Amino acid sequence: MNGLFDSPVGALLARPWLDPVGLYGLRRWYLPLSRLWAAANLAGLDVARFRDEIGIALPGFWSESRLQRLLARHGRAQARANEVRNAWEAALFDPAAGSDPERLDRERRSAATVHLASRAFFYPLLFPIRPPLARWRIDAPERVERELGHELENPSTLYVAPIALESVSISRSFVKDGLREYWLRAPTPAARLRQRPGSEILYARVVEPVGGTIDTLIFGNGLCVESELMSMERGPGPQLAATGWRVIEPVSPYHGLRAMPGFYGGEPFFAASPTSSLDLIAGQAIESALLVAWARARFEGKVALAGISMSSFVAQLAASHCHLWPSEARPDAAMLISHSGRVEDVTFGGALAAMLGLDRALVEAGWTRESLARLSRMIDPADAPALPPSRIVSALGETDRWVPYRDGLALAHRWGLPEDNQFRYRFGHLGMPVQLTRDSSPFVRLRQVMNGG
Repeated sequence: MNGLFDSPVGALLARPWLDPVGLYGLRRWYLPLSRLWAAANLAGLDVARFRDEIGIALPGFWSESRLQRLLARHGRAQARANEVRNAWEAALFDPAAGSDPERLDRERRSAATVHLASRAFFYPLLFPIRPPLARWRIDAPERVERELGHELENPSTLYVAPIALESVSISRSFVKDGLREYWLRAPTPAARLRQRPGSEILYARVVEPVGGTIDTLIFGNGLCVESELMSMERGPGPQLAATGWRVIEPVSPYHGLRAMPGFYGGEPFFAASPTSSLDLIAGQAIESALLVAWARARFEGKVALAGISMSSFVAQLAASHCHLWPSEARPDAAMLISHSGRVEDVTFGGALAAMLGLDRALVEAGWTRESLARLSRMIDPADAPALPPSRIVSALGETDRWVPYRDGLALAHRWGLPEDNQFRYRFGHLGMPVQLTRDSSPFVRLRQVMNGG
């Protein structure tokens, strides 16, 4: 895939046209198929429960026996993925295990990829009526006010948590193509995430060059991105590690290895909004503090934190509130990629939120822009960062309407980021990952500012 992005075809992909095409594909195919797939994950072979979960009435020709065969076919892929994942985890974190960790990881990814691809089994069910894009579970404003009363009055309390390095387990490692790979696992230090089934455990993959003293980059993913489940020769971690970084790739709550039962990867972030969004963004910021402290205690060199799209909010919060953490848990620098300003503006002004119907779902549940603004203050960037602005890098797509460009640019100006730390490209949201594969300038700048350049 990186070869494609590096080619002239990659230059064509890093263009404004990609965003509307991507939105169309998400709305018409990927998200409806994902909803059917998640319903099947929850229902197993129970046809009646599957019908209840998908949110639409199927045509009469979808008989009990036809649906049973469809669910059984999907169920075999799901069972295999769960079996291999459990074997991978048990052996990878057991120092006495004799199995080959590289083979275990390859088998886990292969089985998970087959399970993800089983979405295609449900394509015939998209006609004539597509299912909802999400399993909406939005809390009423009154309930959220009661639950978060103390934090609403003092948002900084949301970001204070114990940093226990002894809680981090390190897996066995393997070396491939000059890169060492292993995993970290720990109970999440974020109290609210411990109440989210599936997200109680923090997972992070580490990819590093063999030999040498290097800097560490903690790099978060975007919404619905589950690269740790996919079979791929190279991804962001190996690519950046090949340039000299040690890369820690945390798995975001609600995604991949931390997916919630009954939801597809990333779905709770918006489907149970706004509390689920708050829990992910604030919770992953606290988890980032633990990963920073772990890396600083174990290695020489500096530690930077980067996030793209959804996880750019995580990096913004870390840059805003890291003064609340012990000095060893504070990143030396941060990079915000495809970022924005206030969550409320993304929700009521972003093209992705509009396509999902998130703005309408919130209004139907009783939320107004004003009440959401009051809540979003808890996860909005501070007026001024706790990190020096000279050590914060910004990368934005000028035609981005998913996470509106104007708000990201306004934040960069409000925080006083130096012009040399700001990278702007003439494309939208989906073009950014392509561009960063082709152009490493933002990462080069991040390393310079992290080390005082």
